[in-house]
Amino acid sequence: MAKNKQADALKADVRSVESVEADVCCVVRLKNTAERALHYISDVRATRYDAAARTLTLSLSDDGREVIPGAMAKLPEFKYIDPDSEAEITLRVPEKVVRLSRSGPPGKLAFETHWLNEADEVIVEVGWADVPYYADTRAKGKDTQLPAARWQQHKTVARKRVERSKQSKGD
Repeated sequence: MAKNKQADALKADVRSVESVEADVCCVVRLKNTAERALHYISDVRATRYDAAARTLTLSLSDDGREVIPGAMAKLPEFKYIDPDSEAEITLRVPEKVVRLSRSGPPGKLAFETHWLNEADEVIVEVGWADVPYYADTRAKGKDTQLPAARWQQHKTVARKRVERSKQSKGD
């Protein structure tokens, strides 16, 4: 299989986005168009919210995540899809996040509250490879990538505009 054809062998489609209890629930349908099983990260590794654009990004990838010295890094959950098969995964994140503000007064802690259920668009990024994950014993020295980021060969991205009627407003 040609390299460029391989890069789009895993298709993703965000089927639904809705508030369920105190979470935002996102159902994603994955389709393997390759002639071999494809392995993917199945849990949310990073949640990014752009309040100005009202865009929520759920990343099922360690690509671009920083290695924090001294911190324990948890490996993601990996799943696979057989050739010419489909799978559906449900992602849940809290509808409300509070994070440190970059615009607070100097020397003082300031926080921002964001309601993820107010997003107008949801983007899901899925990291995957055509080989199962295994610990790479070749990584030596000051490696700046997380192990799953070294394993990942491709990233599939799916987008969905959110219908306001399915959303509940945060308080």
